[in-house]
Amino acid sequence: MPFWTSALSEPRRQHRFLLTLPNLVSSDGEYSYQQYLAKMVTKPSYSVTETPHKFLGNTYYYPGTVEWQTIDATIVNAVNPDGNKILYDALIQSGYLKPDVQEDVFFNTAQAPGTVNKADSVGALGNVVIEELNGHGGLIGTWVLKNAFLTKATFGNLDYAGDDILNIEMTMRYDWAEYEVGPAVAAAAEA
Repeated sequence: MPFWTSALSEPRRQHRFLLTLPNLVSSDGEYSYQQYLAKMVTKPSYSVTETPHKFLGNTYYYPGTVEWQTIDATIVNAVNPDGNKILYDALIQSGYLKPDVQEDVFFNTAQAPGTVNKADSVGALGNVVIEELNGHGGLIGTWVLKNAFLTKATFGNLDYAGDDILNIEMTMRYDWAEYEVGPAVAAAAEA
């Protein structure tokens, strides 16, 4: 039965979601990412590679490895919480040392100079969670990105001719995603 013939069924809507970035906090603890700042996020997607095998003039294909695609998110670059500070500190928490700091560490302390690494990068974000909601705010599904880390952050453009809100666009890589059906789906099925 098509969804439009039943009032109990409804399609998912693009504007009903929450994006959680639990560890995205400035190093001084003064600023942290808030869910209301999210404007857009792409949902996880994957592709399966294929491996051809030729036999007696025919080509047969077999599934190969699964590769999860990056996701993009756009958040409002607020003054408080300071989006610039939060994302810049996430880079530092990922293991990045500015050249002047790295030189000081290398020559003036016993600490070894470091670089961006997976453990620190994953720790800077935590498990990224995308929750899809129904019209009553009930949870209909949850995506959790495992081992997610930032691969790109752009802080927008300044322009005297414009009056738009500044956004931060982020790209995140993750190893895999998990999906769980939310309780609102079960409640709708029982109704």
